[in-house]
Amino acid sequence: MNNPVESFRAALADAGVILAAGSQIIPDGKLHRVPSADDRAGQRTAWYRLHLDAPVAGAGGDWRQGISTRWTAKRQTLMSAAERAELARRIERERAEAQAETERRHKESAQRAARIWADALPADKRHPYLVRKGVAVGIARMSRGALVLPVVDFTGQLWGLQFIDEQGGKRFISGMAKQGHFIPTGGHPDGTRPLWIAEGHATACTLSALQPNVCTIAACDCGNLLAVALEARRRWPALDIVVGPDFDAIGRQKGQEAAEKARARILPPPAEIPPGCTDWNDVAAARRQGVNHGA
Repeated sequence: MNNPVESFRAALADAGVILAAGSQIIPDGKLHRVPSADDRAGQRTAWYRLHLDAPVAGAGGDWRQGISTRWTAKRQTLMSAAERAELARRIERERAEAQAETERRHKESAQRAARIWADALPADKRHPYLVRKGVAVGIARMSRGALVLPVVDFTGQLWGLQFIDEQGGKRFISGMAKQGHFIPTGGHPDGTRPLWIAEGHATACTLSALQPNVCTIAACDCGNLLAVALEARRRWPALDIVVGPDFDAIGRQKGQEAAEKARARILPPPAEIPPGCTDWNDVAAARRQGVNHGA
């Protein structure tokens, strides 16, 4: 191998971890956090560590995308027994360090979220996003012109925040622990009412208005439907749980998977979906505007 550093960089890129232009890879075996190609100024969502001592190997990933990959300069079948043993010890040690780093980031994110949430003002019902979506203020607050929504677990602990700007652009507070956590749109679930799980906040608000006797929550995105539904089922084995994904193909796929594995029901889309509608909030908006559903 002529240049293990560049071979490692290429392996990261192949896995979807694109480092920002000019980012150096320091092969000292230590954990490094660096900006990815699409990070904003000050962000460092990519990470790596590279060992040049035998066996030459490295690992890297992107915390925001949930990507991680491992690379070795030569196949493990070509390594000596001592090299394979050293690689196994190294992986186990680094796995523990990575877990500790993840927990540290989640804790820091939750602390920042608590400060921002405490300082946030009541949301303005005239906020363009709320008006466009046709939903009430509900639990939303505001910070620097953006709506702020809490992301919690089933005990009510705050883990992060979602911000929605006037144009509908969405982002989560960096470093947030999202898996299995949700936005408690229609009250906090306690197992006393049927639980409906949507993808986004506006859709959950719409379903809450349509079904006021159920508890609606937003899983933040379709990729989190399964984790939220499984945790709800673990807590309440007999609870009526309904998964309400968006209408797109990936949403339906993730929703069906969540429903099957969590022994939940899935909310089917309307028999006729107005043009351009991708979720129940879109359908509600189309109905308000008098769209011909048969068009």
